[in-house]
Amino acid sequence: MGMPPLELAEQVAATPWQRLGGCLIVPGMWTAECLTCGQRETVEGGPADFTATPAPDRTVARAITGYAARCREQLDQTTTSVVSHAGLWLLLASAAERATGDDRASLEEILGMSLDEASAAGRRLLAQPHPTLAAAAGAWAAADAVTPVGVERPIPDQASLDAWAAEYTRGLIDRFPLEVTELTRIVLATALVLEPRWTERLVADGAWLRLTGGLQTIVETRAAGLVVVAKPHSQDGIDVISVRAHPRTKPAQVWQAVDEVVALLDDGGLWHAERPGGLQANGFGWRVRTTSVQMTEGERSRLPTDVMGRPQQWRSRVPAWAAQEMLDLTDAPGVAEVAAVILPEEPDAVTSCVQTVRAEYDAYGFRAAALTALDRVGSMPPQLKQVEVERVDLDFRAPHAVVAVARGGAWEGVPLVSAWIGGANHGDSDVEALELLADTDPEEAAGLRGYKEQQMRNRGELPSV
Repeated sequence: MGMPPLELAEQVAATPWQRLGGCLIVPGMWTAECLTCGQRETVEGGPADFTATPAPDRTVARAITGYAARCREQLDQTTTSVVSHAGLWLLLASAAERATGDDRASLEEILGMSLDEASAAGRRLLAQPHPTLAAAAGAWAAADAVTPVGVERPIPDQASLDAWAAEYTRGLIDRFPLEVTELTRIVLATALVLEPRWTERLVADGAWLRLTGGLQTIVETRAAGLVVVAKPHSQDGIDVISVRAHPRTKPAQVWQAVDEVVALLDDGGLWHAERPGGLQANGFGWRVRTTSVQMTEGERSRLPTDVMGRPQQWRSRVPAWAAQEMLDLTDAPGVAEVAAVILPEEPDAVTSCVQTVRAEYDAYGFRAAALTALDRVGSMPPQLKQVEVERVDLDFRAPHAVVAVARGGAWEGVPLVSAWIGGANHGDSDVEALELLADTDPEEAAGLRGYKEQQMRNRGELPSV
């Protein structure tokens, strides 16, 4: 008989996202099938070909999923075109560890785990490389700001923060979402970027794209009833899952159904080319019909089959789309508590939390980036004091030399480029005299300015009017 060895069957059974199938008559004709995507691999040999993989720890994933659901409900985000709750969760988790008292208890409930665990999880997510996902975090504070959070000082200027945004979102976002001023006391930011590519390009189908492989299925959910699901194959460690429910289903219920679908996928309970028994031939998002299609025997052998052994050809029409948002997340769960933690001695400082996020879905893959920033801005400008100083002004408005010198390694000390900056020598001209006079007697300087400017024009030091 063609039964696989008992040890082999036990090993596959211990891995919930795999199943074993084959022929009971002909030995050696068994295949291992991934339940999440339908990909199959022919099994040759004994049980050593199978290794039961321990289920991954999804504690953080569940915490962020719960946080996303809370945000959608509290911020009315069920139809927001695009948002990254993971980016906001990561920002909060990176600073929440120092919270105490009621704020600490509240943040633990909001973030879905103890703050020590959340902080450790945040550091782990930032430190561990991923094939196509990159994450970064930044924290900056004014020189005199008191904060328990590890920061760089001082706060960079706007151009530098824009450059930081572009670098850590691979150019998808080129502007920092918050504007910094001299009143800004502290800034926290996280950046996420992901660019998975489909294993097979989606085919243009009029105004739509057609998915012929990947994972396509119809699932019965508790929250939304029947939903249709499509997920192109990606080799980059990112699943991009599209879920459609009946048009009369409320968006909040659709998102609950999405969570159910993802949980099924995680647990190996979502199978390609599966649909509930007794399903009608036509529904809100599907149509089943029998047709004749020309294909090779190899193509035929790769098609999934129903319980009667009939080949099935699943196709999904999906849109190419792009979305971009700038979201005010100041009222998001946990923001006020973290704001109090990061600047404890300035309770009157104003808090802002903003996210710039964009995503694109096309025939080649999926691209998305999110930059989340939180700042606290002082309500009063810094107090200025009158201080007597000895001012030293250096003047290079005369011919001078410039040299660029290498530092470090074998090039240490080498003068790389030298330049001579020519031009008029203003050091002994009336330009300097006017400036010195303006410092000591502004009124007299104003009276003499016209006369001296005319003299300078006569000498060619100023252009003629």
